[in-house]
Amino acid sequence: MTDSVFKVLSGLPIDQLAERFRNAQPYPHLVLDDFLPEAEALALEQDCRQASTPLDSSNDFTQKTKTTLNDWRLMPERLQSACGFFNSGAFVDVLEAMTGLSGLIADPHLDGGGVHRTLRGGFLKLHTDFNWNPRLRLHRRLNALYFLNSGYQEDWGGELFLADQPGRQQLDAMSAVAPRFNRLVLFNSNDTTFHGHPRPHTFPEGYPRTSLAFYYYTATERPWRERRRLRASTTRYVPALQELIDTSPATLRGRLGYWIRRWTPFA
Repeated sequence: MTDSVFKVLSGLPIDQLAERFRNAQPYPHLVLDDFLPEAEALALEQDCRQASTPLDSSNDFTQKTKTTLNDWRLMPERLQSACGFFNSGAFVDVLEAMTGLSGLIADPHLDGGGVHRTLRGGFLKLHTDFNWNPRLRLHRRLNALYFLNSGYQEDWGGELFLADQPGRQQLDAMSAVAPRFNRLVLFNSNDTTFHGHPRPHTFPEGYPRTSLAFYYYTATERPWRERRRLRASTTRYVPALQELIDTSPATLRGRLGYWIRRWTPFA
């Protein structure tokens, strides 16, 4: 990627964005449209759509038709460069200034991150992420999702829903962020920041919902108010009010794990 990408960071109104992040509901988050120069974003999208995504993340009941790529060795050069940008000290400095989270550390292994692609009919149910990375021995604090869907139309769905108490809200009452092209979404990652795209989307066949995902950590633990679980390396799924999740495709062990995570705060 060119130097113009890094110049984007120097032009951000940090104080205004920090206020928006801090005051956002239902929890701190920020949506930045037209984040990268359009030509760079279009070229990056092409790479992400043409690259192989060999990791199948689907289980057909909490997430479906989702594949990922986080192996730097399999990435084309432009995609490698983009991942380097989102993991760079320059970008992390800006994240700290906008979010108020100090001591942020990027993940060079892209565990759970990298390229995410979800085919038509796919979904990702509402969840909170693992809060402890045993490989890095760090606490997860912040997520960055960068959407690369240049042909996006509203009726395709695939919105990112945000909720702090999903079991008490219907989906239509939650905050929703459309996965528009060149849109960056930042949000706190803790045991109360539920998110996902739980409704099966209708992106065209052969044109998957595509994004890049990056996660940031600290060596210090989260504040007590952000904790519901101990150091957990698993994802916790909780359905929205009146939302039914079909667990029949899962194994007995998978169904048991889902129900434990749903009803046990410290699972």
